[in-house]
Amino acid sequence: MKSLTFSRGERRMLAALAIFGLLVPNGVFVYYFVTDPEMARAAMSNPISLVFMTEAFFLMFLFAWLLRKAASRTPSGWAFIIMSLVGSMVFSVPASLYWAFRPRRTDD
Repeated sequence: MKSLTFSRGERRMLAALAIFGLLVPNGVFVYYFVTDPEMARAAMSNPISLVFMTEAFFLMFLFAWLLRKAASRTPSGWAFIIMSLVGSMVFSVPASLYWAFRPRRTDD
């Protein structure tokens, strides 16, 4: 079975997507959470919003379990969960792929 590798361009795209996920979707959430907390409460009381939030939590734990199952040390499943909670899944998934499959430096 072939091991998963990313080209330099693909790694750059993963890094750009992770930065986008941290700043844009997460930034919009933080902005409205700080400026209009009532909107966050309304979203949490909306059944449709709750379905999407629940799905994101299930996916977060699934990906964390997959990282553990793959014996990934960088990032660990716990690191993935923390990144997902601090950022978003649009941040944590590409950031984890970038981190896990970056080329290793050899100190020759």
